[in-house]
Amino acid sequence: MTTTDEMVGPTRAELVDRATDLHPLLRAHAAWAETNRRAADEVIEAMGSAGFFRMFTPLRFGGFQTGLRTAFEVCEAVAAADASAGWLLGIGAIGAFAVAQGSEQLQQEVFGQSPDVYMAGGLTPAPARRVDGGIRVSGRWGWASGSSHAKWAALTANVLDGTEPGPYYCLAPVSEVRLEDTWHTVGMRATASNTLVGDDLFVPEHRMIFLASLLAGRVGGEPPGSTLPYVPVGTVLLLPAILGPARAALDLALDAASSKPIQYTFFAHQRDSVGVQMQIGEAELKLRTARLLSYQVADELDQFMGAGSLPDDSDRARYKATCAYASRQAIGALNILIDVHGAGSFAEASPMQRYWRDASTAARHAGLNYAVAAEVYGKDLLGVDEVVSPMV
Repeated sequence: MTTTDEMVGPTRAELVDRATDLHPLLRAHAAWAETNRRAADEVIEAMGSAGFFRMFTPLRFGGFQTGLRTAFEVCEAVAAADASAGWLLGIGAIGAFAVAQGSEQLQQEVFGQSPDVYMAGGLTPAPARRVDGGIRVSGRWGWASGSSHAKWAALTANVLDGTEPGPYYCLAPVSEVRLEDTWHTVGMRATASNTLVGDDLFVPEHRMIFLASLLAGRVGGEPPGSTLPYVPVGTVLLLPAILGPARAALDLALDAASSKPIQYTFFAHQRDSVGVQMQIGEAELKLRTARLLSYQVADELDQFMGAGSLPDDSDRARYKATCAYASRQAIGALNILIDVHGAGSFAEASPMQRYWRDASTAARHAGLNYAVAAEVYGKDLLGVDEVVSPMV
């Protein structure tokens, strides 16, 4: 990651334009992806050809090393046509960010094979034991988004012995784990967020990153000074899959308002109703608020990156709360737009119901839990020294 992404490789505008150009392809495969609960190969290939899976890959490996704001806008543009596809890009970017904090040997293994990072994994730690040259771990890691096309599995192992016990972020070739088909949901169906299973899996030392250091942003990173705390980066990249479909819902409601009547009234066109005008205005403002808050967090993190410094605990508490609040505002906008569009929104043929299902599912990610985030931020503002979550 760098804040000079406008000067190396494609510009932010060029990457966003590439994402917008993919909308017809994404929409054409959306129904297939929902039915099969995975992204179509054509979609993965197109996003790879556009360079979207190398946004956080270091320049020296052929990546774009973009800033967080650029990655956010690209994911959001993709998610406006397919929330699951936008989510997969965010997950891939988060994985590449973590790998770039790892050992040189790990980076050579992952980025050296290809600058495009296809990764799935989970942060729920499984018990592990030290062995010569690394660890052995057995466990199940659920919610592994991108499992259908991943080449690497990111797994968290809780090492119970040795000189540095504790949880570690570990990488393994996906061929070394088993995939269990457990992703049966009504929203974000095409993310293939299945369960990865490891049976006495060996993870060499060079593929391990001490999780506390990764969360603190004090691993090292490449290039030097390029680290940030893992959680704020990961959390902000959850939001495009919510804001994207909310924006698509607004566009759909605006387009329909010129021809759609309001049932049981004398309004032949929704756009002529003051009530609808107020609802549309409120929805747009909520969505604008969500987007501006998201951009603010991404921009501030990019600034820390550029300065080679780290946000403090208060900054991180604010980022967590801001992201959760942005999610809440976007869902609020979407709910208003569903009201405007009416019961027809829930017809299977209507894209509105998919926008609603996908965004509503993504917004329930544990990292965006508003009650927890607001408590974390409130405690910080009040000077209450009590840790309620390590994921800040």
